[in-house]
Amino acid sequence: METDSSTSVTAGSAIQNGASIHNFWKLWSANGFSNLGDGLYQILLPLLAAQLTDSPTRIATLSVMLSLPWLLFALQAGSIVDKFDRHKVMFWVTCGRVVLLFLLTIAVIMNFISLPFLYIVAFLMGVGETLVDTALTSIVPAVVSRDRLNWANAQITAMQTVTNTFIGPPLAGLLAGMSFALATGSSTLMYVAAAFALLLIRGTFTAPAHTDSPTRPHIWAHVTGGLRFLWNNRLIRDLTLFTASMNIFWSGWGALLVLYAVKPGPMELSEFEYGLLLTVMAVGGLLGSMLANRLQKQLGTRNALALDFVGTILLVGIPALTANFWAVGAAVFIAGMGASVWVILVASIRQQVVPSDLLGRVYSASRFVSWGIGPLGAATAGLIAEFWGIRTMFAIGALASILTLLLFLNVIPSSKLQEFDDLKR
Repeated sequence: METDSSTSVTAGSAIQNGASIHNFWKLWSANGFSNLGDGLYQILLPLLAAQLTDSPTRIATLSVMLSLPWLLFALQAGSIVDKFDRHKVMFWVTCGRVVLLFLLTIAVIMNFISLPFLYIVAFLMGVGETLVDTALTSIVPAVVSRDRLNWANAQITAMQTVTNTFIGPPLAGLLAGMSFALATGSSTLMYVAAAFALLLIRGTFTAPAHTDSPTRPHIWAHVTGGLRFLWNNRLIRDLTLFTASMNIFWSGWGALLVLYAVKPGPMELSEFEYGLLLTVMAVGGLLGSMLANRLQKQLGTRNALALDFVGTILLVGIPALTANFWAVGAAVFIAGMGASVWVILVASIRQQVVPSDLLGRVYSASRFVSWGIGPLGAATAGLIAEFWGIRTMFAIGALASILTLLLFLNVIPSSKLQEFDDLKR
């Protein structure tokens, strides 16, 4: 696709000037506002559901609906992002999320809340997430140079951590304690601010097409192009599969934590204290985003990535042993740090390995596999907890995650990631 070079920014190369850097910070700001909105509604939906039922299966279904779009719509989202202007995709989807959360706020005010309604809201917000997240990671190489990808991904991850899990959860708990309508309305306003920040970005962000590819490829071939690339590239495939394996445990933990933590659950926390517990994860994530480069240099890429497995083991293992706030909080902190390091390093690896015209589709294919398995993890966790208790579910997750770490160390030797170690020296 030909464009005017004075106004267009392709995903294949970053324009190294002030305008490009300004675009990055506008993108960063928009992502910050939208993630604060995420941090609010993702906490509020389970709290609203907990007002309607104490069934682990029904509560877990909410997490299933939030993550189900990555299974049903991820590949289509990647195709859309690689076909159209990625900036415009982010803007219009953000506007759609404003409308959806506004309707949720009205429903709360009118006391028209039911589990089916919450499931629909969760699913549609999840569909929006597939498009916005895919477009975001695909735009980054267009506004920063290759040698600054780790820096850019760290800035974005840090902002997501601060807003989504540092400010969002305690703020959601505080606002929910005052009024659920105030809380959902605040989430709506965050998306309004995100849409405004996106309006300020200049340039077009459409991926360049391969000159040797058909002008109009078959729609199915285009949609599945990222999945084929992912499967044929062993490194990207392995990292995706290991991400998926950990997301099984994380989705189970996230689906049922509200029942375990909030009164009358074993931890006996208030809604506000529950938000503070999740904030501890954000503190760890923020530290991880600050240390990712240093850890990669000192430990090597493979060993730095392994920290995420250690965090996952503690995340699901400690609650199986104790409901003590400080012990669970320490596990959550380490898990947040490891997850942040994993996200930054894997994103940079993907952005360096994948051709720009495939970046959206490969990212969405990766999420299709790694996040698409989330509904299975949440549903399985709900069933196990329903029959054998939440602690049994945590214990099974801990044992399985230990085995996953051993498999990772065996399948991904340090030499496999040597080229990325060399780039940091």
